[in-house]
Amino acid sequence: MKRRHLLATTAATTALVGCLSGPDDEGDGEDDDAPTEPPFEIATLDASGSESGTITVPDSSRPLLCNFTRTECPTSRGFLSTLAEAMSRLEGGGYAVGGADPDVRFLSVTDGTSGPSPTDDELAAWFEANGGNWWLGRDEPGTCYDYYGIDGYPTTILVDSAGTVHWRNRGESSPGTVTATVRDTLEADAGGSDGGNESAGNRTDG
Repeated sequence: MKRRHLLATTAATTALVGCLSGPDDEGDGEDDDAPTEPPFEIATLDASGSESGTITVPDSSRPLLCNFTRTECPTSRGFLSTLAEAMSRLEGGGYAVGGADPDVRFLSVTDGTSGPSPTDDELAAWFEANGGNWWLGRDEPGTCYDYYGIDGYPTTILVDSAGTVHWRNRGESSPGTVTATVRDTLEADAGGSDGGNESAGNRTDG
């Protein structure tokens, strides 16, 4: 019983570390030439809903929902299906989410400074297996992670074209919350409102 309890505790601790730990402070893998302030260029992968290239954070043409994720974190895995449902609801409401010129862009991104280091194929397979169908990228130097203070997984931010963070959420959320937050930001942009605060994180939409 003691050994079984120890194994269960070890597994739970490993999962917790995968969700809560941020990039290493020792600087391994950091690029001294990488920018420390926006815009950040994220290398994107060939994956479901994504293709090889780059995406800039923030996106100067539209709001960007940026999901900082980690493959060994169970909450990160589960949250991909939440984002997929929110994406579906937005498309059902007449908003363009995919394609070359969307109203809002979704991006899931990992960092290269800590945690597991899956190959591009392994990361793409993990992404698709857990419901991802939008842009997928890597922040190899971890500078985007550092700038936005990512210290747990998943952390998701909604940042507008001017770089204002309208919403920040660490951990789980509901599809309704994500959908309403994105929709309100798009409507505020259309109406010329700056909407520049993070109060939408208190939403409880189902």
